[in-house]
Amino acid sequence: MTTGVTYFIPKSGDSKEVRNNRPITCLTTMYKTLTGITAKRISTHLEEQSLLPAEQKEYHPGSKGCKDQLIISKAIYEDCRRGNKNLSIDWIDYQKAFDSVPHSWVEKSIELVGVKIKIVRFCKPSMEKWNTRLFLKQSRK
Repeated sequence: MTTGVTYFIPKSGDSKEVRNNRPITCLTTMYKTLTGITAKRISTHLEEQSLLPAEQKEYHPGSKGCKDQLIISKAIYEDCRRGNKNLSIDWIDYQKAFDSVPHSWVEKSIELVGVKIKIVRFCKPSMEKWNTRLFLKQSRK
């Protein structure tokens, strides 16, 4: 149930180049439903305990995350342009950031914030069993 099947879908250019392919991982509907319920319970706990800063838009109910932040940035930019004000904006690209977080940190974090022990006990063995099978479709010549 915890095994994903990853397909590489060509984006553009030479599909033999790894960077020109986008990995898509498919999981069973049962597992996606179960992890969705678990994520919702963790999110509700964090929200009820006021443990998420307002700046973490992605994790607040009803938020569109990056879309909200882009709209806010555009409004600030337009206001500065109309008022002839100076403005500096920096964008930080956290590409692949979530791939670099050890599972042990995730486990410890949900314990530290007081998530119910049943959820912690579900997450730890589930993460230990995460794996994926890779499928590459090669053209024959």
